[in-house]
Amino acid sequence: MKYTYLLIDIFTVVMPLVFSFDSRVAFYKKWKYLLPAMLVTAAIFIVWDHYFTVAGVWSFNHAYTLGLDIWSLPVEEILFFITVPYSCVFIYENICCYKPRKLLSDSLWIVQLILPAVFGILAYMSAARAYTLSVTMGMTIFLPLAVWALRADQLENFVLSFLVSILPMLVVNGILTALPVVRYDDLQNCGIRLGTIPIEDFLYGALLLGINICIYEVLQSIATRTAPERTK
Repeated sequence: MKYTYLLIDIFTVVMPLVFSFDSRVAFYKKWKYLLPAMLVTAAIFIVWDHYFTVAGVWSFNHAYTLGLDIWSLPVEEILFFITVPYSCVFIYENICCYKPRKLLSDSLWIVQLILPAVFGILAYMSAARAYTLSVTMGMTIFLPLAVWALRADQLENFVLSFLVSILPMLVVNGILTALPVVRYDDLQNCGIRLGTIPIEDFLYGALLLGINICIYEVLQSIATRTAPERTK
């Protein structure tokens, strides 16, 4: 059982890794942009994770981990911030490649105008619940930044990729919270669960995916702008 969390990490990433070499998507060619995006985002989330672990907002059941902790976190938890973003950005790239154009563009004003206000109100209402407060505040700050950093089609693809990633999220987080590998202090969240998954986990996942995609796309945009200069 001590290999449970490690196996979850491996199974999360193995198929996206194999299909990264698909000739049309050719995701492997974009690893140079993905790696720094994952490292920067992982650093943010590891600090957050460490603080909440020490504060008792959540904890880990070492019956399902290798027992090797780094900065109060199981090594598998740190790997989670690499395997899950890799797989989700892989979904994003496939959506960019294969989807018809403008499936949601007419509704993106909701993301641009309404959602930041909604999450701001929720953050104010959840000041006593650390997990709920952190993810709602995160969304309040992140959404305007995403609108600034991403083109309309990229923002649409982010929304679609998050919606698609909910299904594997239900499997992965469902296992982590059902065994449980991760235990939550329900005084620090709103107490609403989808199955065994706190509803806050979905906002946490949206932030994890969204920050990765924003950095990933910004790095590609910078590379595109500077490429002509390098050829002069």
